[in-house]
Amino acid sequence: MKKWFVLLIACLLTLAACGNSNSDDQSEDKKSSDSTSTVDYQLDNGKTIEIPKNPKRIVLMGASYTGNLLDLGIKPVGVDSYAFQSDILKPELEGVEQLGAGDVEKIVELKPDLILSFDTDKNNDKYSKIAPTIPFTYTKHNYLDIHKELGKIVNKEKEAQAFIDQWNEKTADDSKEIKAQIGEDTTVSIYQIFQKKIYVYGDNWGRGSEIIYQAFDLAMPESVTKDVKPTGWKEISAEEIGKYAGDIMMISSDTGKISNSIVESKVWKNLDAVKNNRVINYDSEDFWFNDPISLEHQREVLKKELMKIEK
Repeated sequence: MKKWFVLLIACLLTLAACGNSNSDDQSEDKKSSDSTSTVDYQLDNGKTIEIPKNPKRIVLMGASYTGNLLDLGIKPVGVDSYAFQSDILKPELEGVEQLGAGDVEKIVELKPDLILSFDTDKNNDKYSKIAPTIPFTYTKHNYLDIHKELGKIVNKEKEAQAFIDQWNEKTADDSKEIKAQIGEDTTVSIYQIFQKKIYVYGDNWGRGSEIIYQAFDLAMPESVTKDVKPTGWKEISAEEIGKYAGDIMMISSDTGKISNSIVESKVWKNLDAVKNNRVINYDSEDFWFNDPISLEHQREVLKKELMKIEK
């Protein structure tokens, strides 16, 4: 009887061990499957490709989306060098490979499982031979929609939506405060001045445009609505600055200083915004992008400057 009992216990222990082993094997198989499984994804051009369900090694040649991924807890293995020029994003990119246009060999060495780029990138065909490549059409997505789309790609849609909901709520409050300060119908125009060129921007091209026109819901001069908004930006001459000037002017420069030939001109000095001290100067590099990390910084800066302006 005693011998029979010992044999029974031994059998039960053996069966339990086998059960645990099978469970562990299934768990490992599931983990392996999750990391290698793919899903269909429709590109902006309508084509469908397969991408990793949970990408782990993303190369980002579309620098504008750097802060979006970082905000979602995804650190790319390589990013276009353009992103490193932002003092807001650079500290978050420690250890990330800095890439230049056409650095195909470097990208190969990074062994990406997904590459994100723009549809204007001439190297997209080469990228697609390395890893599944999503070439975004920048103008097809507004700044919040693209964050949600990126959340979908990296399997973090809930986190992306949470940012969007919080952002809309607090900027709606900001809008009320700012309009109460500067006036409901006060117009704002946005310029970036390069050494030889001047650009004016619409409502979805970085430079704080998304915050000013969409989040804060401030008014755009009619000339900007007509000539600039449809294309996102417009190159103008120094003589045309006044044509697009709003009651408030936001200006950045690639050198950090506006050329004397502009600020000393009669056109400049006769602008209402200049005469009424309604010009906001800001650092261009920190305002290029419209990702969540950059947006939070820009929101604070712009709200502070706008609240200084009197009706």
